[in-house]
Amino acid sequence: MKRSSIALLLVTLFLVFMSNSCDEKIPKPAYSLDGDFATNIFKAILNSEAEDKNVVISPLSISTVTKMILAGADENTKSEIEDAYGKNVSSKQLVEDAENYLNWLKNREGSPIIELSNAFFYDKDNFNPLTTYKASLSQYFNASEFAEDFSNEEKALASLNGWVSEKTNERIPKILETINPDEVMFLVNALYLKADWKEGFVEDYTQPADFTLTNGNTSKVDMMYADRTINYFGDNDLEAIEIPYKDDEISMYLFRPKDGDLDGLISDFNFSKFDKISAEMKASRYMVYVPKFKVKYKNEEVKNSLMQLGIKDAFSNGANLSNMAEEKNISISRVVHKTYLSIDEKGTEGAAVTVGGVVLTSLPPKVAFNSPFVFVIADNQSKNMLFMGRISNPSED
Repeated sequence: MKRSSIALLLVTLFLVFMSNSCDEKIPKPAYSLDGDFATNIFKAILNSEAEDKNVVISPLSISTVTKMILAGADENTKSEIEDAYGKNVSSKQLVEDAENYLNWLKNREGSPIIELSNAFFYDKDNFNPLTTYKASLSQYFNASEFAEDFSNEEKALASLNGWVSEKTNERIPKILETINPDEVMFLVNALYLKADWKEGFVEDYTQPADFTLTNGNTSKVDMMYADRTINYFGDNDLEAIEIPYKDDEISMYLFRPKDGDLDGLISDFNFSKFDKISAEMKASRYMVYVPKFKVKYKNEEVKNSLMQLGIKDAFSNGANLSNMAEEKNISISRVVHKTYLSIDEKGTEGAAVTVGGVVLTSLPPKVAFNSPFVFVIADNQSKNMLFMGRISNPSED
């Protein structure tokens, strides 16, 4: 019997731009249930990459598509996905978690712009998703439906890639090059984040500076600078800062090891540690040095990383996706994740920020991210990790 397979496509985009504000506040959802799933998938993906490579993922995007699979899974296939989020969470709770966050995103306005879009594209002549599954994708994920003719590969790809391009404001114009003969459906998520700093960095203060690489060599990077009050955390092992975006809804958190052992920092990093550090930060004045960077990242083997988290059945001949379609011989073929992230000085007050001169006796302490570091861009209320990355060399795209 011929097997059919389903592919997962994830595209994420982050830009720092100017945007309009809105004073109306929409109530936020409670803490995300993603928890350690977010940090675990990040670490699993890093295991497949060279230590000197810049890696940026969206845990939220990967989690959203994983929950879209969960909505169609049953028996052990469902249990493995549930267990990846924790032993005390159910599939119903997880899909409702996705629904709650999407509803909040749909109703909020202003800065920052966060657009989370979902869709499913299927081969209308060879695959028929259950009506109940399509209803679940609509209810919990607000997913758009596209019935395509996969035998006309060029047209089907144009439809799918066109949707991706539209949802990322043309920053990611294409995610897929071909459709494999056994693939009958694609579950697609696109995350678009457009934000500006609460306090921008003055472009005139950005200067070339040395960045120490993992091999001990140095590379010249454009280092942004500010003398300001920031939220800071430091202990014997690491130091971290928070740089908020406009309206304080989301922030970028940067972490660097004091002894240079970034692998050790990442190994010990989990959601609880992130939550604890962000809660224990104290506001104080610092001279802050953060490199500008732009990262384009694509990973076509996220399937292997999800398997490291214990999600194995869904990718095997034994997959039970009986809540997805009447066909019994279906499994997940591949998971493709593509991101674009750009960080620079721009912000609401970026062009108008001024830093007064200080005398030597009043110089504040310095915190400089001039060696490999980890960052998290998170929603400060639900703690959803929109983006997470390791920057090994800011001078490389």
